[in-house]
Amino acid sequence: MTATGYRPYESTRIPGSPDGDRLCAEFMDALFSHEVAKSIQESGPMAILAATEAVRQILAGPGNPVGDRLAALAAAIPAKGGEAGPIIAEYMARHATDATQAALMAVRDYWGSINTFWLPRGTGEFLDLFGAVFILASAIDYAGASDDSGAGGRDLHIKAAAEGAVAVAGRAADLALQETVLTCGVMLAKDALRDLSVPLPDPHRYLADAGGAPTPHEYMWARWWDAAMLPYFRLGFGSPPYRTLDDDGAGTFDASFRCHRIRRAIDNSYRYNEIIGILTDYAHGETCNEALLAVAAGGLRALSGYATACARVVDDVLACDCGEDGHEEVAETAMGALAWYVVTPRYDVRAQLHALSTTGGDCQRAFSLSTEKPQLGSIARTRLADGDMLHGLGWEPLWYEDDTPETRWVDQLAERAARRVVTAGTSTATATACATAAHKAISACVTATPDELPQLAPLWRELFLTAAALPTGTTAVALTASASASASATTDTPAAHDVVTRLADLTARIWEHTIAGPGVAPTPPGNADTVLSIDTYHAVWDSYSLPPRQGIPIRRAFIGTLASSMELSGIGPCARLIDGIVSALTPQDQDQDQDHDQGRDHAPVRPLRP
Repeated sequence: MTATGYRPYESTRIPGSPDGDRLCAEFMDALFSHEVAKSIQESGPMAILAATEAVRQILAGPGNPVGDRLAALAAAIPAKGGEAGPIIAEYMARHATDATQAALMAVRDYWGSINTFWLPRGTGEFLDLFGAVFILASAIDYAGASDDSGAGGRDLHIKAAAEGAVAVAGRAADLALQETVLTCGVMLAKDALRDLSVPLPDPHRYLADAGGAPTPHEYMWARWWDAAMLPYFRLGFGSPPYRTLDDDGAGTFDASFRCHRIRRAIDNSYRYNEIIGILTDYAHGETCNEALLAVAAGGLRALSGYATACARVVDDVLACDCGEDGHEEVAETAMGALAWYVVTPRYDVRAQLHALSTTGGDCQRAFSLSTEKPQLGSIARTRLADGDMLHGLGWEPLWYEDDTPETRWVDQLAERAARRVVTAGTSTATATACATAAHKAISACVTATPDELPQLAPLWRELFLTAAALPTGTTAVALTASASASASATTDTPAAHDVVTRLADLTARIWEHTIAGPGVAPTPPGNADTVLSIDTYHAVWDSYSLPPRQGIPIRRAFIGTLASSMELSGIGPCARLIDGIVSALTPQDQDQDQDHDQGRDHAPVRPLRP
């Protein structure tokens, strides 16, 4: 509705906005109103979250061996929170006028960066403004929490939101703002459940009276409110670049109800959060985490292979030919979410894996890259049963490994990677070249020793450059002319060349530092995690200054390459976390079936419905 005076990573401050201040005040008045509080307390999602909290209390209760082992793993990693300090210092060194402005800009850019990764077909200014709206959610979710980022209190978040949040309007924007009020109310009510001074006297009885643990569909419904997914996607799909997918002019994407592969891919955007946050969420008593709920209600079999199943979700949606629109877009959202979580200091997956891989004993054996070679066969053989969730009603996994005797796993994974890094309609020659580059990178992961893995960074850099159509060893930039058509043209502009070169270098840095480095290379000095994340956010943001016919294929190549290196290389952080946790949770004197039965005893599930 109005232009913003803020430019991420360049401005020295965020301008004030009296109109924005008034909007934020109205937002908070609505949030803390009796009517909103009463509506949320009486809602279906809160009933589901109450049952989920009972499951959490059972898992964390005395004498639960799975909970005890999770607590031991969580104690081995750095505590979540406090990440804003180094970011604020880096902003002051780069462009902020003072510490307060650095904190305000860091908060706004944090949320804007999510959008630039998750919605790579969007318009830069819109994505920044959408981020400003969601600062209002972090004012409730982050400020004062046990995992507080340290950026500042609720007042600082509101001030960071004001100038951008008031600049958007329209049907989708108005609905999204109202839904954000309700989302924040759900967050407050959920925290009140968890923070009760007296826990449930008998959570087993509570669950029995409630009919058992929530089903996957029920949990997903509540999680979408808790994670602000409704207003997030409403803003994204209600904005001009995505409006062709909008069914009612209000950011509603009905194809997600007609194609289960689209549904699953959208939900991957929070599942990667569940994976990377499984231990920190357990440590902080977080009610909402699908991975924790799955292991509590379904046993270890409900967690084993969870990350590999998420990888298959991405490739299945790209291969789907059901005729609905939106497959490419939701695959990009899923891959962008994974890439963003892995490079963002708040989730600190590098530090988690490094700590777990070097702590000694059984823990080190479970998480170390030295234990065994990459399990490419498991990744390639994983298949998904039909359905829009990843678990059945009783939290049984809806993924499995087929028994195909095929051994050319690298060929299959290279083809999947090649499809990830380019948009639909890309020329056969480019797709073939990408498959060749991906084959080199993945096959090298199989033969390399752990100490050699960081040295494979140039191979992943080459895959990105091949997808972005920048020939290695030259200065020419050839970019796909359209993200949705098969036609392509060579474009040689300094701006495009600069962006591609920076993203290529970042592809290599992320591989070395975050994917192959943990547990192998020593902990990097200084604020390397912070610097890498800001450099990455900034380079991706700068790609939005390019025309869409250049910027979209470049961003697709970047997030597709990162997602491939994180999921198809055999050493990806998500699978490494989940597989290590499953190994650590499996008692030495029990098999997984016994442990699965034990998990059911602790958190009964609802009977399977016909």
